[in-house]
Amino acid sequence: MNITYGLEETPSGAVFILASLQWLMFMVANVITVPIVLGHAFSLSEAQIALFTTRTLFLCGLVSLVQGLWGHRYAILEGPAGMWWGVFLVLIQMTHEIHGSIAGLQMDLELGLMVAGVLYVVLAATGWLQRIQGWFTPAVTGCFLVLLAMQVSRDILDGLLGIGFRGSAAVQPLVAGVSLLLIVFTLLLMVKGRGLWKNMAVLIALASGWLLYGVIGWLDIPSRAGQAAFALPSVFPWGRPVFQASIVITCGLTALILLSNLIASIQAFAGVAGEQPAPGRYRRGTLVSGLGTALAGVLGTVGAVPLTAAAGLVSLTGIASRLPFLVAAGALTLMGLFPIVGEYAATLPPPVGYAVLFTVFVQLLGYGLRDIKRLALDGRDLWVVGLPLMTGVGLLFVPGSAWEMLPPVFGYLLGNGLIVGVILVLLLEHCVFRRGGKTAPASTVAGRDRPTIDR
Repeated sequence: MNITYGLEETPSGAVFILASLQWLMFMVANVITVPIVLGHAFSLSEAQIALFTTRTLFLCGLVSLVQGLWGHRYAILEGPAGMWWGVFLVLIQMTHEIHGSIAGLQMDLELGLMVAGVLYVVLAATGWLQRIQGWFTPAVTGCFLVLLAMQVSRDILDGLLGIGFRGSAAVQPLVAGVSLLLIVFTLLLMVKGRGLWKNMAVLIALASGWLLYGVIGWLDIPSRAGQAAFALPSVFPWGRPVFQASIVITCGLTALILLSNLIASIQAFAGVAGEQPAPGRYRRGTLVSGLGTALAGVLGTVGAVPLTAAAGLVSLTGIASRLPFLVAAGALTLMGLFPIVGEYAATLPPPVGYAVLFTVFVQLLGYGLRDIKRLALDGRDLWVVGLPLMTGVGLLFVPGSAWEMLPPVFGYLLGNGLIVGVILVLLLEHCVFRRGGKTAPASTVAGRDRPTIDR
């Protein structure tokens, strides 16, 4: 697929308006699910979940805007990281298992996120990021993207099949049928569509699904319940931050692993947009992500990172232009200041978002496989790639309670297949099976040398 509008090109007229709206819908679909799910996991009330959602909208919109204007300056959504989401859920589960306090855990997480953010700032300010960037070869980024798709696949499939929607613990055939219809519709728009229809495939699919759910009567219209029309995000809404060593270590290690997410997101977007990212983009992007992660702790929400899914959206639509993205990021920030807007935005049925995200993550899986395909895949590469993938995917099926006999810090880490897989591929690539010559970093793959996808 050829890029219709490059990074610094601005669509005109209706294309600009629709591209901005498409980005906004994409951002909302990627952001609102996480605070709603975590809000229920934290046992928050309906009003607290609404405020948690608006704080997350504000954070993601603000950091995305700063990234687009000054950070890496790419059209990459800064959204709730799947790894942070997974770590939070594991910590909540383990806290329940040891009969701990969820309120105490929330205060521990505030400080943990702030420490993780400071770690990013230090890496960006000292220049150590450039050394770390060289670790992310095609083998590492390929494994990361494949494991990322595998890790979210269960949640996405559960969501589009209707498991958990409207309180159901079973597959809902009608919901699954609508999701399948939306997936087929999206693919038809992407493959058979022309011009505006092809470029706006994601927006059209989301809007169509939203409308269809409204016709069926599955939209939950929120009640105002005394909510203020305008509200600034609360500072430390869960209470004063508390130091808990295992939580701080877990958050710090999670942040380090998520550097691969940040780097892979920049590389994936650059590859799709036909750009060659300069080192300064990584440094500024890390600095802004660090400030955003620290702000997540201050605002009591989930940590955010540049989402690789943005590259999938650009690949599907052919619009890499930065200006529509900036407009959408500004709108998302404003939505976080008006609780009523956030509440109604959250009426987007999760199965609709999951159905459209399914097509996006298929693209990301393809990126990972293409990175792996660039390897020689000799005996050495098979071990470097095979062991982490086998281990990481296998750990996805191990219940969190299986680690309760270990110290919490180890249980939290080993319970996440993505973390373990990335650590393994880094060790195998750069320590155990280190090549005699210098391995080309994955940034080369993301630039002009990266094979283009049939976009």
